[in-house]
Amino acid sequence: MCLLSKNLNLPILISISVLNKKTTAAIDEILRGNQRNFGIFWSSSVDAFDVLKSAHTLRYLQPQRDAQVVSIKNISLDDPDGYFYGFALSGVGWMWNSHYLKREELPVPENWDALLDPVYYGHLAMSTPSRSGTTHLIVESFLQSMGWKEGWSKLLLLSGNLATVTARSFSVPEGVGSGRFGIGLVIDFLAQSRNRSGIEFRYGHPVFPVPAGIAGLKGGENPAAAELFLDFVLSLDGQKLLLLPGINRLPVSRTLHSDHALKASGLLSLTEQNGLQPYNVQLSRKRYQLVNQLFDRMITFRLRERRHLWKRMIDLEKRFGRKDPAIATLRTAVIKQLGAVPVSYVQSQNPSLHEMIKTVSTEASLNKAQRKLFKEWDIFVSRKFSRVKDLLDQAERSFSTEKRR
Repeated sequence: MCLLSKNLNLPILISISVLNKKTTAAIDEILRGNQRNFGIFWSSSVDAFDVLKSAHTLRYLQPQRDAQVVSIKNISLDDPDGYFYGFALSGVGWMWNSHYLKREELPVPENWDALLDPVYYGHLAMSTPSRSGTTHLIVESFLQSMGWKEGWSKLLLLSGNLATVTARSFSVPEGVGSGRFGIGLVIDFLAQSRNRSGIEFRYGHPVFPVPAGIAGLKGGENPAAAELFLDFVLSLDGQKLLLLPGINRLPVSRTLHSDHALKASGLLSLTEQNGLQPYNVQLSRKRYQLVNQLFDRMITFRLRERRHLWKRMIDLEKRFGRKDPAIATLRTAVIKQLGAVPVSYVQSQNPSLHEMIKTVSTEASLNKAQRKLFKEWDIFVSRKFSRVKDLLDQAERSFSTEKRR
């Protein structure tokens, strides 16, 4: 790559090696000491930069942008302390395969709540936040817009409609594009990079516009070249590259936003309307591991059970009618149990809880306190499932007896 030295004003040819890793794996490697001497970290996860900044692994830099950045109310694109910088804008929502929905006679979901409808059972997909920084943005968007208790309740009920929880965020758009799934919860650029007929995307409400960032790392093998690359990404020439079809990202350069096509961008038009909500990075960082571990313990590791119980509820509604008073009462009771979370909002604010699980990486690495805590969560979920099973067993027996009469 040929870059321009800001000190000598001369072109310099530098070679760049890129390693693609899941956000969580990349963070772990940097926190372990950056032993391979990477010079640049960039990611679409704003949480990742806050974690790395708090661990003092980022370099203080002062790049010279040659174009002003867009201004979005109450949202900072750059770190005010100079440790990371926004180079693109993103938002979360869901993508769908129109051909798939037409074949299955499914409506296009209009909002997050619509994804909870039993009609979408087995047609949804998402990845796990513990392995995907972009999925963590989706989960946090639920929690920050709806509140801790209600947000988890919606996520847990939505999970009953999931066909799978993928290990990689890229697997979701790939699956939707190939017709394996009908709908996928994704960040916008993953959906918009699928140049395929019938693939569409919609932002959730409220809108959480978040900047994808770039930063210099301490201990890099060639800090001068890393700084040049960072300068280029933030420059007008670098920003223009984001618009290429193979990249298809929304740049932060205000100069480029004067273009009519960008003015019509769904995300930019939404940011000018009501419903815009700043993403609380500090809150997300504080409970980062807590949210990821809860998702895995309640959803990823228990997905088969959740799907099975939810399917039994759906079958009862199909057989006896969703408007039947007894079915409606049963549904309310089932939702209450399946939507319960073992950690209250007050408990989620406890610093000692965050400290206890901040080092969790694998099941084999759990210490005694972590094993005890996770066992308590597992027991909580199992009891809720057992209660739902009892409710469904009783309802099936009762309705079968009434039908014979």
